[in-house]
Amino acid sequence: MFRKLVLTAFALLSFVHFALADDFTFTGDVTYRERIALPADAELWVSLVSLPGGSVIASAAAPVGSRGGVPLQFTLDVRSNVVEAGGLFGLVAEIRSGGRTLFRNAPAMPVDIPPAEPTLIIVSFSPEPVPPPLRTAVPEVPSSSLLDTAWMVTSIGGKPVLAETRVTLSIAPDHRAGGHGGCNNFFTEADFEASPLSFGAVAATRMACAPDVMDQEAALFAALGATSDYRQDGAALQLLDAAGVPLVGLVRRP
Repeated sequence: MFRKLVLTAFALLSFVHFALADDFTFTGDVTYRERIALPADAELWVSLVSLPGGSVIASAAAPVGSRGGVPLQFTLDVRSNVVEAGGLFGLVAEIRSGGRTLFRNAPAMPVDIPPAEPTLIIVSFSPEPVPPPLRTAVPEVPSSSLLDTAWMVTSIGGKPVLAETRVTLSIAPDHRAGGHGGCNNFFTEADFEASPLSFGAVAATRMACAPDVMDQEAALFAALGATSDYRQDGAALQLLDAAGVPLVGLVRRP
């Protein structure tokens, strides 16, 4: 079944004005040998290209239609002022679907300017490869014993916590984190994607305590902000910086 497609080309690349007043009309058939049904959204693209480089001069498209079979009969109108005098030219036909090329002829079919006779273009099945999916790093899954566990802070920056304070930390399964800083309750969020473990900005209540307790609490919040890794060994947990230096020591609360 013939399907006649009239294509009006639009210029993609302007050349020196050709010394003929009339525009050019290319006619012919596009066919392929493979017995493959075309998708309902298939389009026929026909392009006039320069040779030998294959730069597109003018191109146009028309839908094939669900009933369209091969050969596809085309008429391509090209304005004469986009064609360079004395050049060599060819036609490239593509059958596309969903923005991808399914059939194409390579190399281009040489043609005369002005056209001398209808052109038969045989395209081959050569689908463009599907680009591979972007590879994203799979975040490390935190140990189940790390989450939903109450931890008691035993040291901050290598110094034992003050005996009169009770400093805690816990991370919920939805990664909400918080505890008691020794003076104030605090809240933050754990992140296991950018690094093995990091914490977001810390928000805390605003109670005032003794200066040494407040200094210890500030050191804890700073340590949480610098955390980028952790080491867990049974009931013991260490929060580490990017260099692997321990920032906070913790033990599981009984």
